[in-house]
Amino acid sequence: MITKRQMLGYGAALVGLWFAVGGAQAEGYESLPMSLAEMQASGGLIVDIRTPEEWAETGVIAGAKLVTFANADSFLAEVGTDLADGRPLLLVCRSGRRSAAAAEALAGKIPNRIVSVDGGMGRLIGEGVQTVAQ
Repeated sequence: MITKRQMLGYGAALVGLWFAVGGAQAEGYESLPMSLAEMQASGGLIVDIRTPEEWAETGVIAGAKLVTFANADSFLAEVGTDLADGRPLLLVCRSGRRSAAAAEALAGKIPNRIVSVDGGMGRLIGEGVQTVAQ
């Protein structure tokens, strides 16, 4: 007969195994605290997925494509041709939450590397990134 303590031990072992093999990580995209220099050096398509009001409030990264993310299909209709060359897709929002959600929605729909930029524009501006008016 299995005791309660043994059952808890087995459960803990299974949870540990799940984390060890990557069960807690999202499949198909990465969340990275990339600097602007790293984003530019990657050759990726930088897409600011915030709203026009947010772009006006803080400015935007020079050269970034501005596409508010509503859903994966409409987003890909806007940026798909820009990704045809296989370059990475780098998603930026205000804090990194929306870009992570967008990256998750896009994962598996395109073969490109997808990166959600951790900390978003808030972190980048805090690090001294100069934006351009929108």
